[in-house]
Amino acid sequence: MGQFYQLKDPIARKEIAEQFGITLANLSQILNFKRNGSNAEKIREMAKRKGAVLMSPDLEQKAETIKILDSKGKTERIVNLKK
Repeated sequence: MGQFYQLKDPIARKEIAEQFGITLANLSQILNFKRNGSNAEKIREMAKRKGAVLMSPDLEQKAETIKILDSKGKTERIVNLKK
């Protein structure tokens, strides 16, 4: 999975879509870098100004421990992934 902009505010998403005359689905594709039309960079810049955060696999935190659960949801053991 590559980088993408995360914009959770539904009001901001709607404002951007209306201002550029695009659908919310198209906005999502632009923020996920699946569409790169003529206005895509302008739309991403506006999303950043309205609070969007660039997410990248390099920036995501990885779990250091994992809990192994039984069928009832109780912890059976804990596995440490830290090297």
